[in-house]
Amino acid sequence: MTRIQKPSRNSGMPLPTTEDVRTIGQGLFFEYHCEESRSSCDAELWYHSHQKVTVLKFVDNDGWNIRTLKERGETGHPIAYEIEFADGFIGTALEDELVDSEKEYFRPDPPKGR
Repeated sequence: MTRIQKPSRNSGMPLPTTEDVRTIGQGLFFEYHCEESRSSCDAELWYHSHQKVTVLKFVDNDGWNIRTLKERGETGHPIAYEIEFADGFIGTALEDELVDSEKEYFRPDPPKGR
């Protein structure tokens, strides 16, 4: 079931003018773009790289008033989403880590063993 969230300037959700926003319940592919290391605090996300995910909700941030993906990236204010993997693991992904197709991956696969 898709949860509907209405945009509001103070709610940590997109404004009607915010472009390139993902939809709650949308199925996408995740590619980890931070420190690729077993000692990283986000190592579990790295191990889950290159998997299909479902967008669960928006994560509060201050990027909603910045209109485009490019502008948010240039100013360091990407939109963040809570995502769920098929194994039930839930994590946070930045908008540049969510892609529509596996063909868009550009990083190597994560290690198999943990």
